[in-house]
Amino acid sequence: MKGNHNIANPIVLITGVSSGIGMATAGYLASKGMTIFGTILEQIDGIQPHPNGYSIISMDVRDEDSVRLAVNKVLAEVQKIDVLINNAGISFPNSIEETAIDEARQVLEVNTLGPLRVIQAVLPSMRQSMKGLIINTTSIGGQIAIPFDGIYSASKFALEGLSEALSLELKSFGIKVVILEPGDINTGMSAKSKTGRTINELSPYGLYLQKVQDASVANEKNGSHPLLIAKKIERIISESKPSLRYVGGTLMERCMIPLKHLLPARCFEYLVAKQYKLED
Repeated sequence: MKGNHNIANPIVLITGVSSGIGMATAGYLASKGMTIFGTILEQIDGIQPHPNGYSIISMDVRDEDSVRLAVNKVLAEVQKIDVLINNAGISFPNSIEETAIDEARQVLEVNTLGPLRVIQAVLPSMRQSMKGLIINTTSIGGQIAIPFDGIYSASKFALEGLSEALSLELKSFGIKVVILEPGDINTGMSAKSKTGRTINELSPYGLYLQKVQDASVANEKNGSHPLLIAKKIERIISESKPSLRYVGGTLMERCMIPLKHLLPARCFEYLVAKQYKLED
């Protein structure tokens, strides 16, 4: 470990380690000698060891009491949390018009208010130490809106704004904030989010929704391995002055965000539509 953090073996709390990026990151960072606590939604007693070298604890990021209880258990065990990685997330793909308000609320509760709850629970101990690192996992979809996953994008856009403000608020306390924006990662999330969700044949959006879902699943299958993000997180933790933003994914994905600011808006919109098969 190098730089201003001055932490030889950091204590890391990661939300959402049941699968995907969270699971890969927990195992990889543990293999590098870090002390890892990963949260899962399933109810378990206390803090339990995981076969991959880290500890797991129950936490529902939608519930403030659950968040504070889990954070307090970790602090009672190890007295501090050096790094917080907000990773837990969900998605209910649909058209904006046909999205149920209850589903939209669930996405915002997990993807935006969830990280806020965990940040609020962890910050007092970080401020006392006058150091720490918060990594908020958003998405390229937090800068480039994904058609038929607009609520997911809205939740990630909001988390980006929250993170920017938080970074400024914490400068005087020696705590760094990083926004991590993965692209298509081969986690199976797209396929899972569509399991059991049939497309209404009478919907005016049906044909287009099917095209986007098929493209999303294909893009994810061809996406980067979750270990790529885990390794990027390790590098971020090791940096003395981490940047505010990091994009994780293919070269094309890393180029998309700069292109959004360089191209005329309608030209860029056309490129996104082509990516999701909404243009011939």
